[in-house]
Amino acid sequence: MPKVSVIIPVYNTESYLEKCLDSVINQTYKNLEIICINDCSTDNSLNILKRYAVKDKRIKLIDLPQNEGVSIARNTGLESAEGKFIAFIDPDDWWEYDLVEKALNKIQNENADIVLFCHSEYTNNKIIPKQEKLKKIKDILKGTNYTKYMLDVSVFIWDKIYKKDLIKDAGIRFTEKIHPTEDVLFTLEIFSKNPAIVFLDECLYNYRLNREGSAMNNYNILVSNQIKAFKIMLNSDFYCRADNCFKQLCIDIVFGGIVYFYVLTTKKKFVLKDFLELRKLVPFMKSNIPAEILEHNTQYKVLEKLTSNNLNNGVSCLK
Repeated sequence: MPKVSVIIPVYNTESYLEKCLDSVINQTYKNLEIICINDCSTDNSLNILKRYAVKDKRIKLIDLPQNEGVSIARNTGLESAEGKFIAFIDPDDWWEYDLVEKALNKIQNENADIVLFCHSEYTNNKIIPKQEKLKKIKDILKGTNYTKYMLDVSVFIWDKIYKKDLIKDAGIRFTEKIHPTEDVLFTLEIFSKNPAIVFLDECLYNYRLNREGSAMNNYNILVSNQIKAFKIMLNSDFYCRADNCFKQLCIDIVFGGIVYFYVLTTKKKFVLKDFLELRKLVPFMKSNIPAEILEHNTQYKVLEKLTSNNLNNGVSCLK
């Protein structure tokens, strides 16, 4: 039985896919199950996957008959996973060759549920290590409730290796038809279970920024999808069962993403639809979130300014 199941959702990433696959199959740790889910790619991605599957028998290729989106692709991978541990990698990114070996040693030696490692960002042909924040948080965590600070550090899924029991056996899955932000809800649900986490102060994952075709560059959907995810979260079981402290953290993360994506979008162009959706959030949040939580949320106070009758003031307050 493979010890680590690696889940790779693939959709139209032919230009980057070989580098990703090479970084996985050439890991110093060999006991891997590599689950590649082709989400009905229209480029040469499927042919690349087939060629690699012939070359390396550890690759399990799942070819979806129609485009389902990254959440269903990852959920399909989770259902197929047989390893004791689970890792995620996006097909336009790549690993350092000793990532699995180092992460697995750390999580097993300290009997943890999750190991979190640092990453580097690749942009403009430069690799920029992003290690400082994790080191700072590690120092803060001594004698402190780690969950609070963990949510500030990383809501990504790809900078961690997890025990399968924490995810698959607990029935945690990605929210379908939401992207981006599906990984945020997934991470919040995992952290609602207070897992034991260890930290690895090494940049082992390489994250490609500003890739052409990435959902993060589709400014027409960023704000609306984030609002949709926010409403889904408020009705989720893990949020409803949480205490007010954890609820506040969830709101900070997901609602903060709404504000972030709005600012990101308006730097490109002003989208009236996004502006109007944000205005509607004020009465919605007042009706669905306790006042004692909202009164401590600075981002909500910013949003309240959007209710101003002066449209120009409402726009400028978030720029």
